[in-house]
Amino acid sequence: MKVFKPGQLAILTRCFEHGRRFYMGVSALSFIPLGRTDAMLHEVAMWKFVAERLGAEGALDAMIPKSRGEFLVNGSAYAPGGQPQAAFAVRARVGPIQKDLAVYGDRYWTGRSATQPRPFTEMPIDWAHAFGGEGYAKNPHGKGTAEVEIEGVPIVPLPNIEAPGDPITSPHDRPDPAGFGPLDISWPQRNALAGTYDQHWLENLFPGFAADVNWELHNIASPDQRREGFWEGGERYRFDNLHPSKVVEGELPRFRARVFVSRSHQIGEPRPPAPEVKAKLKQAPERIDEIPLALQTLWFFPDAEVAVLIWSGSTLIAEEQGEDILHLLVAAEHQGRPRELEHYRQCMAARLDPEHGPIASLRDEELVPEDLGPVPSPLDEDEELAKFENFAAHNLHRRRVEATEEARAIVAGHGLDPDIHGPLAVPPFPDPPKIQDAAAMMAKAQEDAAKLKEDLEAKAAKAQADIDKIIDEAKVEGFTSETLHEEQAGPGKVGPPVWTAAYLLGMLQELAMQSRAAGTINDELEEMIVNEELLARWREAERQQREAYHLQAHLQHPAPAMPAELVEPTRERVRQAIAAGEDFATLNLTGADLSGMDLSGADLSGAYLESARLEHTNLSKAKLDKAVLAHASLLGTRLDGASLVNVNLGRSKIEGASFADADLSRSILFEAAVSGASFERASLAGVTFNGARFEQVNARGMKAETAVLAKTTFTATDFGGAVLDKCVVLENDLRGSSFEGASLVAATFLSSDLREVGFRGARLDNARFVEATKLDKAVFTEASLVAANLRGMSLRGADFRKATLDRADLSEADLADAKLYQVVARETNFGAADLRNAEMMSGNFMAASFARAAIYGADLRGANLHAADMARVRSDETVQLGEALLTKVRIHPRHVAEGEPSP
Repeated sequence: MKVFKPGQLAILTRCFEHGRRFYMGVSALSFIPLGRTDAMLHEVAMWKFVAERLGAEGALDAMIPKSRGEFLVNGSAYAPGGQPQAAFAVRARVGPIQKDLAVYGDRYWTGRSATQPRPFTEMPIDWAHAFGGEGYAKNPHGKGTAEVEIEGVPIVPLPNIEAPGDPITSPHDRPDPAGFGPLDISWPQRNALAGTYDQHWLENLFPGFAADVNWELHNIASPDQRREGFWEGGERYRFDNLHPSKVVEGELPRFRARVFVSRSHQIGEPRPPAPEVKAKLKQAPERIDEIPLALQTLWFFPDAEVAVLIWSGSTLIAEEQGEDILHLLVAAEHQGRPRELEHYRQCMAARLDPEHGPIASLRDEELVPEDLGPVPSPLDEDEELAKFENFAAHNLHRRRVEATEEARAIVAGHGLDPDIHGPLAVPPFPDPPKIQDAAAMMAKAQEDAAKLKEDLEAKAAKAQADIDKIIDEAKVEGFTSETLHEEQAGPGKVGPPVWTAAYLLGMLQELAMQSRAAGTINDELEEMIVNEELLARWREAERQQREAYHLQAHLQHPAPAMPAELVEPTRERVRQAIAAGEDFATLNLTGADLSGMDLSGADLSGAYLESARLEHTNLSKAKLDKAVLAHASLLGTRLDGASLVNVNLGRSKIEGASFADADLSRSILFEAAVSGASFERASLAGVTFNGARFEQVNARGMKAETAVLAKTTFTATDFGGAVLDKCVVLENDLRGSSFEGASLVAATFLSSDLREVGFRGARLDNARFVEATKLDKAVFTEASLVAANLRGMSLRGADFRKATLDRADLSEADLADAKLYQVVARETNFGAADLRNAEMMSGNFMAASFARAAIYGADLRGANLHAADMARVRSDETVQLGEALLTKVRIHPRHVAEGEPSP
């Protein structure tokens, strides 16, 4: 579920069940300053404040709609005038409800009499200071029932807080605890309302609420803080002696919260496949439903002069955990100025826009009441920090102001007007931007960038037109504006870098010699040719250029083939270099034709072989580490046992070549076209295959741990026995390929097509299949998928016969017509999976979960279902369970068919 909300609102949700129906409860929370009706504080400030204030007293709300409105107060009693007093009253009045509490200083029993209260100025109003104590069910946190030891003397304290009309007069009195705070659900004041939980409930209504539940169970305040109906906004409130120095009073703002949801499917409709649901999550909904809310709960913090307003409601949902709710949007508006439903649908659509959604999400003003008054920002502290971090800028600004004012004073001292004859006054230092202005700022920045681009393009076009005019008017033969454009749009940079530090040094030395021969000494030139630091910088620049070329050669336009007249001399030069043991990193073999040569065992490390022809070349056991073979042609090339670590084979054509036992670790195969080749037992660890195309390739025994196979096509590729542990397979088409006996431990498959792919006997322990990966009719016979994640995957007709699936997650997967004969799936999660007509005979499903799964027509004959969770399975008489082990199977709660009446 994606949630869209403004910063001024919080949202809480909770799924619950009652009467065999599923509901999602929602609560929208607003943090407001007391004494104002035009302001909403930020959610960040609310959670920070609430965490500090409530602590052990619990949560703000149960997220289940209540039958009556209520208010709660958190804080302390403060002596009137700030002077210590032994006792006084506090009062909370909200709308039609008034509640008083008597507050006393510390007292103790001495026999049957109580000591005089000790004067105090502040006393927390909480359950720890009300009547109760250990063993007292109505308030185990309180005082008054048990002895405590003070200075070694055991005494029984009296509570500090009492109901005015029910004072304690005896150590044996057991009054109800008095306070303004929330009642724990385990206390009898609430627990007695929970209803009857018996065998009928267990078999028919579990885990929902009892049929006879009293919905005031979910009211957390004491009964005398509840009202008939709900709060409407506009009610008056007043708190006496609950603030250190004043009476806190005012009126509730006339806001209302609204919540809207979109759904993947309606109640009674079949659940869409998980990939379809994931796709809908990213799409703007055509329809949204509103969840009616009521202002049910008010939390007041009078001493801090803030409150939390909670609007609550619920909606029927199709799925137990609310998986059918795709999007939720919460907003607030003035009661008298409601916005149209279409406004909120468009707000949701805008926030789901893939390009502009992030900016739309910052437009909080669309989701809050108009004309809200200013309030402190929760980022004020961060803004102050930003000012501190800009200390140097502030200092410079201050000095500029001082210097300007001094200059203006001098001008004024001569009787002149400083506004005319002096420097202009320095404007104030700009304030840091506010978070609420972010959307407008980003939109303005995009608008400015578009305008700047438009202006630059217009200026460039005009400049080009002016140049074209000059060239055409010159009427130089063979050179026109058109030929200039053709040159400018040429192939771009090709081949390796030609600039070297040695070349530049040699050129400078030649210039220096010419200068000396002419009888002059160029001191600057002489210094440059002996400057080791300068030479080191040139060498580093050369190294960086070579490194950049090595990594990006495949992204350049392909270098042309070597001219025919240079082919044979180059081949001879290669033979001589090999014989002499030369460093090939200094040789430029770009576009060379080395076809048919025997270069086995040669060291060609770092060689520039871009666009080279290596057809039927023997490079067995050769060393080509860090060589560049981008755009090269490797037809029938033999590279068995060769070392190609960090080689660049990007956009190369590899056909019928053999890389058996070769080491291609960390190499680049970007958009390489590979067909009929062999990588048997080759090492490709850490290789990036982006966009490569493999067809009928032998990759048996290949080692490619941690490789990234992104947007690659593998047609009829044999990965039998390959080691691909921790590899990432992203948006790949692997149909027709086989991973028989391969190791894919902890591999990740994202948005890939694996239909009918064979994983027979493969190790896929802890593998993860996510993001709409397709596995229909894939073959996993005798494979190990321990703790694998196949949640929500499409596995229709997949073959898992004799596979091991212990602790795997197949929840929400589509396993219709799947074959799970003799599968071992202990503690496996099939929750909400579709197992219609699945063949599950003799499978070991001990302690597996089938909760909410559809098993219509499934064949479970002879299966071990000991301790399996079959709660709410969807089934009928077509399920076969002959000779199945059904001991300790959980069958409650049972599935409820749509329209079935509650028992």
